[in-house]
Amino acid sequence: MKKEQPGHAVLELDATDLQLLNHLQQNGKLSVRELAKKINLSTTPVHERLKRLESSGVIDHYSAVINTARIRQFIVFFVNIILKEHSTRLGGEFIRKITSFPEVVEFHVISGEHDFMIKVMVPDMAAYRKFFVEQLGEIPNIAKLQSIIVLDTVKKDNRIPF
Repeated sequence: MKKEQPGHAVLELDATDLQLLNHLQQNGKLSVRELAKKINLSTTPVHERLKRLESSGVIDHYSAVINTARIRQFIVFFVNIILKEHSTRLGGEFIRKITSFPEVVEFHVISGEHDFMIKVMVPDMAAYRKFFVEQLGEIPNIAKLQSIIVLDTVKKDNRIPF
């Protein structure tokens, strides 16, 4: 399987690599021994494959998926953004500013009517208003913002369907 990205080498993934990735997406805490058992290989080739997938950047990092409903409630917004000017300098400043906000958990360059879409997570409406006014509102190159509140999430899955 090839994934083309500008400036990045493409790594050929075989069926065994895909099996490893699928198992790790389901449970990132599996040991090399457990992975080897699941895909019917010995631990040495599984370890070597994992190191190759990690060093090549296919496996970007390991993390825990937090069930926010078990710790506290968050309000989620998607915000569509249109810039006034699209110069390299102003676009770069905008990107640096948006990526510095901890409330922004996803940031996408999109096509269509809007230039960008961000996903914002905050504890309550007061926090969102503060974020909207004091942080987004202070960015000078924004022409238009459109906030969309998420009422319910029906499906949430970060796994890639290989």
